Amino acid sequence: MKRRVVVTGVGMVTPLGHDAESTWTALREGRSGVGFIQDFPTDKLRSDVASMVKDYDARAFLSNKEADIYGRVVPFSLGAAIEALRMAGLDHPKAEDEVPRPGGTRLPVDPSRIGCFMSTGQGAVDIFEQQILKSAERGPRAVSPFFIPAVMLNIVSALVSMRYGFMGPSYNIASACATGTHSVATGTLMIEAGEADVMVVGGSEAATRLNTVAGFGNARALGRSIDGDPAKTSRPFDKKRTGFVMGEGAGALVLEAEESALKRGVKPIATIAGFGMTSDGEHLTRPHSEGVGLRLAVERALARAGIGPGDVGYINPHATSTTQGDIAEYAALHEVFGDRLATIPISATKSMLGHLLGGAGGVEAAVTALSLRDQVVHPSINVDELDDAFKLDLVRQERRVDLSYALKVSAGFGGHNCALVLGRA
Repeated sequence: MKRRVVVTGVGMVTPLGHDAESTWTALREGRSGVGFIQDFPTDKLRSDVASMVKDYDARAFLSNKEADIYGRVVPFSLGAAIEALRMAGLDHPKAEDEVPRPGGTRLPVDPSRIGCFMSTGQGAVDIFEQQILKSAERGPRAVSPFFIPAVMLNIVSALVSMRYGFMGPSYNIASACATGTHSVATGTLMIEAGEADVMVVGGSEAATRLNTVAGFGNARALGRSIDGDPAKTSRPFDKKRTGFVMGEGAGALVLEAEESALKRGVKPIATIAGFGMTSDGEHLTRPHSEGVGLRLAVERALARAGIGPGDVGYINPHATSTTQGDIAEYAALHEVFGDRLATIPISATKSMLGHLLGGAGGVEAAVTALSLRDQVVHPSINVDELDDAFKLDLVRQERRVDLSYALKVSAGFGGHNCALVLGRA
């Protein structure tokens, strides 16, 4: 019999808040984290906006030396993971001289049964850029000896495991903008398969640099500020959407076997009832025009959860605000839900946070879990005129709901699709 997986903690570091509750409050209030790019000139770029984390203190859990070595993605990820573990009652770092061993009494769960998939799609882009420039200007001997570990995609999972002495499965899962959601799905699979009792999972990104903005912009994927207002740029499903807004941040969830949570006396926030993972098998950057791969992911998630389309009471979509992406996603969802899709509350987190790339799925899965906990869904903003192609119940202001199950979907460059069904705890 399949083990039941529950969510016992969530954590977030986003442009709207340095923790889960402040981010959740801002989303419910319909606030935007999008602003003009300040770190580099944008006059020759196709986009002038981004959604950035401001005034985050990396030295809260990193030494001065570590804060200089690692890129922005590391403190965001660590902050989200530590918050999620604290909420789950598992924030018990090991002593500096402690040698990790199976068993022990410091943690309420055997550390050899705890793993970590805190993933990133692009890693420390800022450090990579910094060290390449240093080599070009001063020669190869100027490159930091910490360059390679700092830019490894698995650095965050490694640092979380090292901080706590976790000895379960630990690595990075990279699937572009589906990274965080795939990490949740694969972490769930690890617990269901008996490979772990607890998994710290999620996604993170901090890649808003001149060259990444140039690359996405030249691919015609990014939007520009509207009427001089950056907050209006991200507008999923709106008739005048022109592209996504690059964002940064991290979202983490602590997944746990239900019997482990019950044994510890921890009240779950939500359940991970099912997941589906597929590929389009068609194009490197463009989604399948009919959304076939994403549809299959949703159908598999529902089947794994043992529910039908009629049981889903809320959808947190991928909804990037690109012309083709929103159309393909709508096609996939309409194939699954039919005309009932027009009656299911839908709200796009990216309308306020922008697109956190590899971090998006982690944050949005955590947001969906909080929606189930509080029986509230946040609004979508900037939908002045719903595109005629869509018949949707797009939530315009915070709404009280009666949710048993919610759907979270993500898609990434490369044709990677992932769907999660979360349930009320």
